[in-house]
Amino acid sequence: MSDAALRTKVARGVAWAAGAQSIIAIADLVSQLLVVALWVPVADYGIAALAFPFYTMLDTAADLGVTSSLIQRDDHTPERVSTVFWFNVLISSGLFVVLLVLGPLYGHLEGHAIVGWLLVAYGGKLIFQNVYAIPFALLRKELRFSDIAVARVIAHLAESIGRIVFAAMGATIWCFTLAALTRALVFGVIMQLRHPFVPKLVFQPREVLPFVRFGVRSAASQVLYQLYTNLDYPVVGYYFGSEANGIYTLAYFIVLEPVKTIANVVTDVAFPAFARLRHRGGELVDQFIRLTRLNLLAVLPFVVLVALVVPEFLRMFYAGKNYTADQIAVCAEAARMLCVVGVLRGLGLLGPAVLDGVGRPGATLRYMAFATVAVPTAFVVFAIVFGDRLGLRSVALAWAVAYPLAFIVLGYQVRAAIALPIGRYLRGAGGIIASCAAGYAAGLAVDRALVGAGDGVRMVAVAGVALAVMLVLVARWQRITPRSIAASLRDPAPPSSSASAPTPAPTTANNGT
Repeated sequence: MSDAALRTKVARGVAWAAGAQSIIAIADLVSQLLVVALWVPVADYGIAALAFPFYTMLDTAADLGVTSSLIQRDDHTPERVSTVFWFNVLISSGLFVVLLVLGPLYGHLEGHAIVGWLLVAYGGKLIFQNVYAIPFALLRKELRFSDIAVARVIAHLAESIGRIVFAAMGATIWCFTLAALTRALVFGVIMQLRHPFVPKLVFQPREVLPFVRFGVRSAASQVLYQLYTNLDYPVVGYYFGSEANGIYTLAYFIVLEPVKTIANVVTDVAFPAFARLRHRGGELVDQFIRLTRLNLLAVLPFVVLVALVVPEFLRMFYAGKNYTADQIAVCAEAARMLCVVGVLRGLGLLGPAVLDGVGRPGATLRYMAFATVAVPTAFVVFAIVFGDRLGLRSVALAWAVAYPLAFIVLGYQVRAAIALPIGRYLRGAGGIIASCAAGYAAGLAVDRALVGAGDGVRMVAVAGVALAVMLVLVARWQRITPRSIAASLRDPAPPSSSASAPTPAPTTANNGT
């Protein structure tokens, strides 16, 4: 596939992923808002959140990353793919058995037996996800992002509807887990319809070994990522109680969960694209900078708006029977601290994708190992040292202090792996960062001018001005407009004898789409 054709396919993949993630994010926000504001008490939310940290980590561990190696490798045979499937079945079944023991023990440690049974129930999902793991990986390898986007939208809408239905029926703690199981069921059915897969009755251990060698390092990195990014919930629950954990979980949900969802627009496309370009150094760097700019463009405006209007948002939508004014104030402060992490995640989430894509999962693992030591250690230390004064906010502060250190380690690994020109990278990212900083300053000025106004007026005015400034600067200074985005999605013109090779979409710091 030519560079121009691949660039177009990646751009279209981003467009499909963006549309899907927009729908998913809105549905998730509305359903979470409804269930937490209307049905789920803050303490129940905190209890349910004690199980959340392990869900995605278990998803990753269930196949040891071998399905990711299906994307990275090109030497597939039906026997190899079937062997990968049966290997996943063995691993996921083993994890389910382990959860039957460790789940109840963890629930006892946290003082809530129901948490253990939430984990056991999710263990059943690990076995079922083998229905869609192989088809999903093959669709990504084939860059069939439209099929993936449609499937994800339908599955996540089913999850959002299920969350509301289960909560309204009184399953205040179970509603989140039952909704996740609903999503898996729907997604599995659709994946089989879009890319049918029936494994052969064959298991060849030697065939799976190369996949395991790559996948174990990749999976270990993902498990460590999920571990260090989610241990804050158990720490808050252990030191400050389930009610405080409910407040903290709401702050995390408002800031970092949407950042991850938004960033997935680009990261879902990035790994297979980087894998295709792993032997084409210059084009790989171009694509990395381009996708970094897209990630920043998607994440930073959201983080800016949250930092500006989160107190007003919380008072308007969550004040009532489940949340007091003091709890909302604490939640808003924690959310603003987490915004620092959101900014860096806009830059950092592509790092593991490019390292794995070029066949350097060991570098990803080294970064994850450092982060897994540094960040959770900070959670505990800050909770002990600052807990009396800051309460749950001490853990949010730990995020803001420790994550930049992990980001520096990741940046070093990426630079070494792809010979990234730092000056060019900073020029590519700096314009968007400066545009968003200007939008934040404008919104802050409006916020100061409207002291005493109602929450609704303040939220609309502050967010409107900040967003307008960011959009104008990005369009005028960075040359990112709806027209430039549309141009990047068009098919490249075929080469001819009277013309040079097709002109690709610009890759300089003035255009990243």
